[in-house]
Amino acid sequence: MGDICLEEDFGFFSSCLEGEVLHLRFRKNLLEHLSSLAKRDMVSNFADRILKSSDVKVILLNSDFREAGCEAYTRFFLEKSQGTDMFDLHRLCNITSQVVLGIIGLDRIVIHACQGSVISLFLNISLACDYRIAADNTLFCNPYLDLGMIPIGGGPFLLSKMMGIGKAWETLLLNRDIDARKALELGLVDRVVSSSSLDETALDIAHKFASNHGETISGMKKLVNFSRRELGKYFEMERQEILKIINSKNFIERFKK
Repeated sequence: MGDICLEEDFGFFSSCLEGEVLHLRFRKNLLEHLSSLAKRDMVSNFADRILKSSDVKVILLNSDFREAGCEAYTRFFLEKSQGTDMFDLHRLCNITSQVVLGIIGLDRIVIHACQGSVISLFLNISLACDYRIAADNTLFCNPYLDLGMIPIGGGPFLLSKMMGIGKAWETLLLNRDIDARKALELGLVDRVVSSSSLDETALDIAHKFASNHGETISGMKKLVNFSRRELGKYFEMERQEILKIINSKNFIERFKK
């Protein structure tokens, strides 16, 4: 299975195989890409190729949100919550849950490196990863609070298991903006480094994880994520609650102002 090509450039992300580490770089406007069926199928087909390859032990996701953030998230809801475009919100929920479950179920170590303004949706995808590194210019934001929404992507489930219910409440409802140092203190990230050393540090850590036997990584991944086995049922409830909110009179009136 070592002859499968994994080095690609799909426009919104590119991949490069560095030893046993597959380095994926995601570009700006990720929110729009995530809600695209064509892009989803593209990523899904690429993921199938990764699963068939014996060359990859660790996947490094590198996301730069310096030119995106809360404004893009709010604009997305303003544009998509009107009329027939509401379908795009349903699609976003479904695709996000598939991505989170896919990362957790993958038998490889997944590392996320990020910088810039990270909205809750992408934080939740990051929480599904096995190790998280943030640049010191990273700011985690909760724009869903201003929208009167709930976070998409399993945040309440993942945070309550990671930090306990009390801290999860604080993070979900009281902390609108969390800088990198506070995120490290809360356990949202595992390492904070300078923006200039983010790539080098992330790749170094990825290679250290990859130095282990593939069977060890696969077995440990299943055991570490054992407590997350009910996340699929959680997503069914999350979807119902989101649909309840976006179909409510109060939510519709908010967007008319």
